[in-house]
Amino acid sequence: MDKGQIVDTRRAHAECPVTAVQSEYHIMWREPETSIFPTSKELGIGFVPYSPLNRGFLGGDINEYSQFDPAHDTRQTLPRFTPENLRKNYRVVEALHRFGRTRGMTAAQVALAWLLAKGDFIVPIPGTTKFSHMEENFRAADFTVAEADWQALEAEIDAIGIAGDRYPADEQAQVEKR
Repeated sequence: MDKGQIVDTRRAHAECPVTAVQSEYHIMWREPETSIFPTSKELGIGFVPYSPLNRGFLGGDINEYSQFDPAHDTRQTLPRFTPENLRKNYRVVEALHRFGRTRGMTAAQVALAWLLAKGDFIVPIPGTTKFSHMEENFRAADFTVAEADWQALEAEIDAIGIAGDRYPADEQAQVEKR
């Protein structure tokens, strides 16, 4: 979100109170922390992160061998979901597994609990097609982790780096215009 969008959010909120803003946000994509959160916090606007598990990747069930249905699954078109980038980015999932293992958490629960710890104005919407994943996701709210531990996890993931853009170049250009 650039300065123009922040001004637009302020102008919209002045006309009709904005209840929530929705954007992609997860431990692999933290840009909203600097672009959206300050204005949201200041104006009391909630934040609804979509894809809090990075389109299922952070749960650990997707890897370089995963096949996506070309007729129904857009992940096949996303640069982060190429086999090469999935292989590189799987180190993030491994970091989540290591972090969670000592705390009785799954990788997905770590990703969601991290998100919930970022602020009480955040209400994620993890999608799932499996009841067991829904139950697992709900239990993420039961964990308490020290802020220093979250910071250490963020530093570890920052050191890994993320391979691949969020969207193909033409779509990324459209996102950056908004």
